[in-house]
Amino acid sequence: MSDKRSFKFVIIFLIVVVLVVLVIDFSYKPSVFKSSYYSINVSSSYNNNKNNGSLGKDNNTYLNKVVLYKNYNLPFFSRPVETGDFSFIDTANYFQTYGVSNPNYQGSVVKIDNQNGKIVWQTDLPNLVMNTPLVLPEINKVIVGIGNDEFFKSHSKLIRGTGTSGIYALDIETGKILWKFPTVGQRKPTLVYKNNTIYSVGGNGVLYAISASNGKELWSYNYGSYTSQGSLTLVGDNLYFGGAHPYKLFDFNIKTRKITWSDDLGKSYGINGGLDDTTIAYGNGSLYTVATKLVNKKQNKGYDYLFKINAKNGDIVWNLNEGYGLINLPNGAQMEGTVPTITNNKVYIGSTTAQKIYAVNSNTGKIIWAKTASGLNNKPFVILNKFLYYDNGLGDIYVYNRFNGRYLAERTTGGQVAVSGLTYFDGRFFADTSNGHFFIFK
Repeated sequence: MSDKRSFKFVIIFLIVVVLVVLVIDFSYKPSVFKSSYYSINVSSSYNNNKNNGSLGKDNNTYLNKVVLYKNYNLPFFSRPVETGDFSFIDTANYFQTYGVSNPNYQGSVVKIDNQNGKIVWQTDLPNLVMNTPLVLPEINKVIVGIGNDEFFKSHSKLIRGTGTSGIYALDIETGKILWKFPTVGQRKPTLVYKNNTIYSVGGNGVLYAISASNGKELWSYNYGSYTSQGSLTLVGDNLYFGGAHPYKLFDFNIKTRKITWSDDLGKSYGINGGLDDTTIAYGNGSLYTVATKLVNKKQNKGYDYLFKINAKNGDIVWNLNEGYGLINLPNGAQMEGTVPTITNNKVYIGSTTAQKIYAVNSNTGKIIWAKTASGLNNKPFVILNKFLYYDNGLGDIYVYNRFNGRYLAERTTGGQVAVSGLTYFDGRFFADTSNGHFFIFK
């Protein structure tokens, strides 16, 4: 009799253990992180080649290990830029004030110690800082542009960016303002640097070349369009960038100080959005960029396009219609298509209108695979090994197999990941959010 009781007890005990395990298993939600960034340094908005490292044989790509997490309650806006043991991030109270009448626009640059999460310094500036900081340890400077999205007219010319706009150089150790270069119109696009010269496009349609030593203007060129968020891409002596009104692509030679070629996609393809907001990607002698064509203004609907362009002469090699749908979706996280991400013979792109991720054959322009994905924005993807990381701008990071588009994992950050997207640097991932969260993952 006692043996039967013992047997029953064992059975009951095992059932209880199984139930406990099941409860724990179903209540536990494994988290992973998703993100966006270049597999190669196709854009000058990233200024450190170490960000393009490879995971090699390490398949632990789901970012389960949190190396550092802290909430600073700051409106982070830019992708973190890593130098040594420090992160540099820009802030902009864009999401809190955009659309509100007479907003008190303000931004800052923050330096964070990656070891302990402490803020080393924070320098406040008199307008939004909406670009990726240009961190230059070789000259002991951090250089950023400031400005906002509002429009005004000056001598019948449409200019984007009201209030104080310009370029600021900060001391990399102390954050002290070393010099400032005032401009008419915003300087939102990320700056580029070569031979002690800073190059900048922005809201008044003027390209400036500025001395990195003292902030003095070396020369300028009026290219006739304005550039909103799309950063400069510097390849050799050629600056590639897009503009709006008119919607053109430009190849500007900094040695001759002349436009080598320009493509008026507004005239030839009816493009009326996106060129001024998206950074051009460069790879193997070709340029890749996205643009939009609004065809139903009342419903805010249109098409996303991906263009491949011959970098030498501006000829269109092919274009891909990515699909029809809403442009700039109501939640504010979307822009006109993602920055193209290039690796080997493939281009990865996200369409906001179709809400899909595409892997495209870079030679033919044919779609290899497509994956439905929500919250796409104008950030590039991160490609490492066989993995594609996608940050949807809504606080989620997804991991896909880049060869077939198969979903692998996801993680939430508790806030909208900053506009420029996720950073991969020296074996770790860095992410910041518009409500002040900062993560380092491994």
